[in-house]
Amino acid sequence: MTGLDAVLLVAFGAAALTDWFAVGTSRRGLEVVAKPATTAVIVALAATTGELAGDTRAALVIGAVLGLIGDVALLRDDEASFMAGLGAFALGHLAYVVAAVLIGVDTGAAALAVPFLAVLLGFRFLTRTVPGAKQHGGSVLAGAVVFYACVISAMIVTAYGVRSWVAALGASLFAVSDWILGHERFVAPVRHGRVAVHVAYFVGQLLLVLGLAHA
Repeated sequence: MTGLDAVLLVAFGAAALTDWFAVGTSRRGLEVVAKPATTAVIVALAATTGELAGDTRAALVIGAVLGLIGDVALLRDDEASFMAGLGAFALGHLAYVVAAVLIGVDTGAAALAVPFLAVLLGFRFLTRTVPGAKQHGGSVLAGAVVFYACVISAMIVTAYGVRSWVAALGASLFAVSDWILGHERFVAPVRHGRVAVHVAYFVGQLLLVLGLAHA
C-alpha cells in the first residue's frame, strides 16, 4: 500500500463514518454532502491504486464514476431519479465486469458465486421484490429491476472469478446493499435498513475496487 492509498483510505473512513452518522440520525443535509464525498474518494482510489493496464484502469474508474452519478441521483426519492440511479449503477456494474474480464476470470472461481446468488435471488427477491416493483410501477419497472439483477449477478460472478477474496466480498456486500434497498422500496421496511444499505454499499464498493485493482 502506497502513501497515497493510506491517505485516501483515511479520507474514505472519515467520509463514510460521517455519512453513516448522518443517515442514522436523519441529518439529511449532512448526508447530501457526505454520501457523494465518500464515493468520490472511491473514484480517486480507482484511478490510482494498484498497477493496472490502461484499459483496465479506465473500466475501473468508469465503474466508480457511474456509482457516484447513481449516488447523486438517489439523493432524490422520486421515480425518475430512482430509474436514473438504477441505470447509472447498471452501467457501473457492466464497467466492473469489463475490468474483471480484462484482468482475467477463472471459471472455477467464478462458479463459487452461484450459491451466494441462489440465496440472494431466491430469498424474497423473485417472490416479493419483483412483484412489488410491478405493483409499484408496472411491467417496465419490474423489467428494469430484473435486468439490474442480471447485471449485478454478472458483476458478482466475474468478481469471484478474478480469484481475489477482497473483490468477491466487495461484490457480495454491494449486492446485499441493493437487495435491502429493493426490499425497502418495494416490499417493506427493514430494521435499520438505510444505515445497512449505506454501510454495505460503501464497504462493498471500496473492497470491490481494491480487490480488482490488486488482483
